[in-house]
Amino acid sequence: NYRLTNSNLTEGDFALNNSELIEKWLSVFGKGVDKKMIVDHVTSHGNLLWHLFTWGNVPCIKGDEARAAFDALDYTEAIRFYDGYANNIEGVSVIEKISAKKVDKDKKSDVYIVAKDFSWTYVRTHEVGWCGPYFCKGN
Repeated sequence: NYRLTNSNLTEGDFALNNSELIEKWLSVFGKGVDKKMIVDHVTSHGNLLWHLFTWGNVPCIKGDEARAAFDALDYTEAIRFYDGYANNIEGVSVIEKISAKKVDKDKKSDVYIVAKDFSWTYVRTHEVGWCGPYFCKGN
């Protein structure tokens, strides 16, 4: 089981701080994406992690199809974090299975849900109706 300790996500001897969690998320879902593109359009000031799906040509499902794919997943726990602005995240936690509808109601700006094994991610952006949500399988 994962648990949070002092803003670290840990499992036994395995621990991820926020920076490592971002690095892992980007390495899995941005595999094969040009590093300069990631720096210019994803992790730099004025950008968001989910820009990986808009700038990076990462294969993903969008909109209602993304919601349906997310709701169809069979999992008991996942990792949730918020924001992703300029390569920063907050509110990292382990959550139980949640519906896309419930994620849509979350008051936070950008919501990221990722499988504990990083096999998939679901992102509800603050630009609902224009960008996202996005569902992507890990590479």
